Amino acid sequence: MPPLRITLSFVLCLLLTATFATPVEEGRALYDQHCARCHGADGTRGLFGAKNLQKSLLSDSAILHQITNGRRIMPAFKKRITPNQMTAIANYIKSFRKSSV
Repeated sequence: MPPLRITLSFVLCLLLTATFATPVEEGRALYDQHCARCHGADGTRGLFGAKNLQKSLLSDSAILHQITNGRRIMPAFKKRITPNQMTAIANYIKSFRKSSV
């Protein structure tokens, strides 16, 4: 039975880690899953006309609107992910912005 205990402990640790992921980690994971294909890992790719997210000046509400409803070739995510997940992605996207120094 010890291997079973080890396996159960491992699964419990994975579940707890996933449950308590930081917002940045959640945003990054969701971005990697849904956005990076076109926008690139750092937001600069521009595949299929995707905008450079490092240069984006969109407000929080405008970012959420585009994630929710899509734009041009970008699909809408309102039926794919939760509003909290959209907010996590939006916050992660804002971390790409370059400060004007």
